[in-house]
Amino acid sequence: MNLKQLLYFPAWFFKIRFLGKKIPLQTVIFVTNKCNYNCLHCCVDKSEPHSMTYKEIKEHLLYSYKLGSRFVDFEGGECGFEKYYYLPGEYKNINDLCALAKSIGFYSTTVTTNASYDFSLFNAEHVFVSIDGIKAHDIIRGEGAFEKLKENIAKFPHPERISANMVITPINKEEISEVIEFVQSSPYINGISFNFYNSVGRAKELCINERQEIINTIIEFKKHGYNILNTEKGLNYLANPDFKKVCWITNFITLDGERCSGCSDKTSCNVCGLGMAAEMRTLYDFNLKTILAGLKLRCYKTNQV
Repeated sequence: MNLKQLLYFPAWFFKIRFLGKKIPLQTVIFVTNKCNYNCLHCCVDKSEPHSMTYKEIKEHLLYSYKLGSRFVDFEGGECGFEKYYYLPGEYKNINDLCALAKSIGFYSTTVTTNASYDFSLFNAEHVFVSIDGIKAHDIIRGEGAFEKLKENIAKFPHPERISANMVITPINKEEISEVIEFVQSSPYINGISFNFYNSVGRAKELCINERQEIINTIIEFKKHGYNILNTEKGLNYLANPDFKKVCWITNFITLDGERCSGCSDKTSCNVCGLGMAAEMRTLYDFNLKTILAGLKLRCYKTNQV
């Protein structure tokens, strides 16, 4: 990240805090709903499988950049192994999308994958791998899924650019400590982030009154030096999710092309389990640990043109 890019952040912060402007800093684009898994907690509607076209994605990226966004996350479905229609007989892949974003001016890209296939050629600045537990991973995703994950993360040549993400549900909540230990001992994963399940799929909602105990466990690991990406302040926000949201810091673009300032679900803010929502709040609070963690996550160099 060069000096000009670094200077963007204090200017952005001044505008949002002192001028009252709602300028997004990052963008999440759901580029496909196609996926080879059918996870128990997934809220993605896969009844009509389809993906955005390369042209649509470019238009969304240009729109987001003009808004002020400088980071982009590509999500699905399983976005890493889908082809995005470009011209008759020609398709682009996830690396083409990352290169497109960088050519427009985005500072970095991230991709979320279920790690069920070899993703060693991914060229994003950071890759998030979804992990649901040790035994629970197979319960949620299907038999053999955890072994596939272990096999494929070992192939990725840049372990400093790969992190795990765990969605805590009633199915896997007893395995949180095991997952933290697994990630910490793995030479292929550089940390883990946590979210709580939002009650929109086929799993039951994780009751709010269970969160504090779970958060206390995660914070205890963090205090002992385990590489947990959520900040302590952000985790405490998750334990009490009625905090004032500033989710416009991220603009979301859904598969049907809807452009949302913040999360499109405005009905469950008071029970929100998204770690991103909590970390956006800590960023707005000018929490130094959040700022440094975010820069560390985003500043890896790739071979993109």
